[in-house]
Amino acid sequence: MPADSPDMRRIIEHYGEHPRQFGEWFLPDGDDAPFVILVHGGFWRPVWKLDIEEATALDLAARGFAVWSVEYRTYDSPWPTTQLDVAAAVDWGLVHASQHGVDASRRAICGHSAGGCLAAWATSRHGLPTDAPGRDPVATTFDLIVLHAPVACLEIGSRAHLGDGAVDTYLGGRPEDVPERYAVSDPLALTPDPAGRRILLHGDADTDVPVWQSEAYLAHLRDHGLQADLTIIPGDTHYEILDPASAVSALRRDLLIQTLRPGAQWVT
Repeated sequence: MPADSPDMRRIIEHYGEHPRQFGEWFLPDGDDAPFVILVHGGFWRPVWKLDIEEATALDLAARGFAVWSVEYRTYDSPWPTTQLDVAAAVDWGLVHASQHGVDASRRAICGHSAGGCLAAWATSRHGLPTDAPGRDPVATTFDLIVLHAPVACLEIGSRAHLGDGAVDTYLGGRPEDVPERYAVSDPLALTPDPAGRRILLHGDADTDVPVWQSEAYLAHLRDHGLQADLTIIPGDTHYEILDPASAVSALRRDLLIQTLRPGAQWVT
């Protein structure tokens, strides 16, 4: 089914009252499509929105996946607004998937860049401290978590001045200024949820988010005994994942097919 097929429906739904508290469904024809959540990146800056994931969402829907692409408030809203929005958006999609004929029992979450950070945080909600924003000891887990060039190590990223200080702006200060925020926001400081295969993808020519972010997070995941792997793509920078025709997008697509639709036949 081509990306512009009339058999693919697009539906916008709001999970809250703020204009940025919404997501868009990309729904293939038929019932029981497996469920994929997309979390866009952009260093948490308000200029970047979910439309940067539109090509990916269309491509996945064309291949039989039901996609929930989420929007959220960014660092122009005070911490922890962004995290709470992502948690609410994820939960909304899981609760309402069946209303759209989506099989949410087969599910994956994918995040790019800052969206990778948010997806990593959203899959670490079980073990957050009792009073931490977004904690949910019974949060739904995922079969597959794919993080592309994630800003997964916030304290280290702050000290490296990633994104011209975007980490500090996002959390409202440096690690020494607001250590309590880093403690419940930095995926490298959190206990990942105890289920799901985690795949990290990263280009070795990425200067926006260097590959050591993924390498450090991979070690963290393995220290917790989780199934996790890192694929480093030679020559890739930060943005190839946004192009469905790229090799790294094909790799992610294959991972989704193998995990959520094993045995399916696909036209590339």
